Amino acid sequence: MQQQSPYTDLTLITPTAPMHASVHGGRAKCLQRLLRLEMPVPTTVALSFDQVARIARGEMPDLDAILAHFRKGALLSVRPSSQDPDWGGPGAVLNIGMNDARHAELSETVGETAATALFRRFIQAYAVEVARLDPEEFDFPELPAPEALAAKRAAYEYEADEPFPNDIRVQLSEVLRAMARAWDGTSARLLREAKGAPPDAGLGLVVQEMALGVGQGESGSGV
Repeated sequence: MQQQSPYTDLTLITPTAPMHASVHGGRAKCLQRLLRLEMPVPTTVALSFDQVARIARGEMPDLDAILAHFRKGALLSVRPSSQDPDWGGPGAVLNIGMNDARHAELSETVGETAATALFRRFIQAYAVEVARLDPEEFDFPELPAPEALAAKRAAYEYEADEPFPNDIRVQLSEVLRAMARAWDGTSARLLREAKGAPPDAGLGLVVQEMALGVGQGESGSGV
């Protein structure tokens, strides 16, 4: 009889969750080690190599199952988790969940300047890393922050031919898809093979609640 694997494709990282670097990647496993040391690691869900490979083929995971682990209104990040950090991976995308409502809420709690900066950075990252748009179209150094935010949104709508998504499910889905496909691309594969990775090297992803470096308290981010 075939033995069932103890590992799952969507795993809430806890000190005792079944995890392995060859299944979920080194970053995910290191986060578990930090939890075992009782470090204050934000809530994190790990996506296995197999799950990310399916995302690259167009088979999306249960987004509600992922989001159920996070408190309402949380901003999220998605980071790569390859088996060996030297093999690289797609860039992290931060502040997923920023939208008009969250911007208004954060403006009340951490200030409009900080909230606007978070939103601007997210639109920029989403446009360049997810929608693969030209970064020069989102560079407005001469504009004050509120006008720059409006300009970035208008640029996204013009370049992508659709409004910037406000739904965290849409945002997260597209981030996961873009990162999975970036790893699956020919140039990315050749670059990591040059660093010693096998042709079938897998990528895990970790979805983690943001610890913001703004507002009250200390985030540990160094900001």
